[in-house]
Amino acid sequence: MDRRDAIKTISAVSAASILPQFSWANTKKSQLKVGLIGCSGRGLGAVDNMLEAAEGKVKIVAIADLFEDRLKVATDTFAKNAKKNPARYKDAIDLGNRKFFGWDAYKQLLAEDVDVIIHATPPVFRPLHLRAAVEAGKHMFVEKPACVDPVQARELMEIADLADKKGLTIIPGIQRRFSPAYQEAINRLRDGQIGDLVSMQAWWLNARFFIQNRGKLFLHNPDPQSMEYQIRNWFVFSWTSGDCYVEQHVHNLDVIRWVVGKDPVEVNGVGGRRWDIPFPEMGDRFSHFAVDFDFGDGLHCSSYSRREQESKPYVMERFIGTKGVLELDLGSATSRILGQKSWQYKGPMPQPIVEEHRVLIDSVLNNKRINMLRDMVDSTLMAIAGRESCYAGKNFKYAWVKERSQQSYAPKEWKFGKKEFRGIPLPGNYKLS
Repeated sequence: MDRRDAIKTISAVSAASILPQFSWANTKKSQLKVGLIGCSGRGLGAVDNMLEAAEGKVKIVAIADLFEDRLKVATDTFAKNAKKNPARYKDAIDLGNRKFFGWDAYKQLLAEDVDVIIHATPPVFRPLHLRAAVEAGKHMFVEKPACVDPVQARELMEIADLADKKGLTIIPGIQRRFSPAYQEAINRLRDGQIGDLVSMQAWWLNARFFIQNRGKLFLHNPDPQSMEYQIRNWFVFSWTSGDCYVEQHVHNLDVIRWVVGKDPVEVNGVGGRRWDIPFPEMGDRFSHFAVDFDFGDGLHCSSYSRREQESKPYVMERFIGTKGVLELDLGSATSRILGQKSWQYKGPMPQPIVEEHRVLIDSVLNNKRINMLRDMVDSTLMAIAGRESCYAGKNFKYAWVKERSQQSYAPKEWKFGKKEFRGIPLPGNYKLS
């Protein structure tokens, strides 16, 4: 069996192949009640994406966040969006008194009569909240990444099993899988249009180190060594976000996983942080990563991630074969094959961040359950392994991270107060655990 045949075999059941055809027919419910957990930018954006996909088939009935001020941000945003797009928001928001804040806000929301949860908190909260949501029997849209450390990844696999037993749909925010351009391109790769796969490359280079709140730090609590500061500014702290390699580059690595369909064998990375990024107010994360993933039999993926001010953006996945090269870029809608059998995608271009919600709604309304949580966990764990190799300046077997690493970022107790964090990781000194 050559490499192309092996890839086609191990990847036969992909996200693209299990996505249902969209239809509102034969539904048992005419409208779904939706609750939002996490009222910052991505959560509010996901609500807008869902309402666009829903065509009147959902109603937002509850919101929850750790911080009370975010509830007002959410309601103000809904009101503003309703003025911009009255058709989309008409009769779509009915919160009443179902607005919760505090450490147990997610529990209060889950006790309400809701069918579907949008989960868009900082990633470190995923296992805690998702287990409670699955136990409560809620379907979910879950933002990426899945988690921040290997211990959480293993717990989420258990949660995915529980969701299967309960017949729940979980759609993750790995939106490239919902792009028709990506789906067709990867099907062409599997059909041999670029020949045997010999190498892979992935980039997500961004011109900004910090993107939350328009690049400004939240000043409700100005102490970087406090729990509140670190959660409000979660994007720049490793324990809350997983670092940008995990939080952002997981999109590109998910495409690699989608194609290859198996774990890498070994990981070897280098990375660091630009010297002029303030510490500790700008957290402890790195600003650049380069990782080699060895999948065995000579197949490697070279992976690059960067978040540095005024650098040049570049986002791409590339697959190099014996007969051609496949290039994919969601941002510029570029899907093409260069080589003996050239091809350029010319089909419809619906927004994948909307389509993922269309799939979720269709699945729940038409009782066609889909649980893609494992796909996102696999891709997130690959990113975690790359991060750890860069932090430590060491290569290691992937199986060690997946099966034996005891690294755990989540605090033993969730409460406000002092929250000391380690310094910026120093390759060579950083200890793998």
